[in-house]
Amino acid sequence: MTRLRTKRPCMVLAGCTVAFAIASVAPAHSQEISRPCAAAVGSFLTVNTFGSDKKAESRSLLAFTNGGHAFRFDSDETKAALDRRTFGDSLGRWRCDGVDGDGVVRLTTTMLDFTFAGSGGKTSQIVRLDASGRYAPSTGTLVLEGKLHFLPADADAVEPDAAGSAEGSSVAITLTGKRIALPPAP
Repeated sequence: MTRLRTKRPCMVLAGCTVAFAIASVAPAHSQEISRPCAAAVGSFLTVNTFGSDKKAESRSLLAFTNGGHAFRFDSDETKAALDRRTFGDSLGRWRCDGVDGDGVVRLTTTMLDFTFAGSGGKTSQIVRLDASGRYAPSTGTLVLEGKLHFLPADADAVEPDAAGSAEGSSVAITLTGKRIALPPAP
């Protein structure tokens, strides 16, 4: 009986230790953005220019988290494809590619989006946005240049080589924006 009483607390302690160790390990896909790259974490209001010969514009709210997530909510992406396809909102990831001597953060982002069937296109599609650019903390200015790639709805759009299966031509996009500022503290 004494042996059983001694083993049970040890087993509980060992079980708690293992559970804590497992819970404290971050998943391999998790990414924590550290300083000085963290200067690009925040929310931005952007003007988005689409295409190269027939320019069209929309505006977005774009957010980068310190966990490496990217969120984009657009005002009117119907002009993005230079036709009448409408879109949802974009979600994805971003990474810091380095920080220049003047503090400018170089970054890359990929976000996925959907077009809706019957809104100018016959079928729904996945849109992959791949963009790279710079954020200048001294001015709060963000500039990203990239491509919107239109993929079949059943495409494996999560892989970097997915753009190779884009239907039709990809559309150039430039996002230029400023960090959203807070009012002074009370």
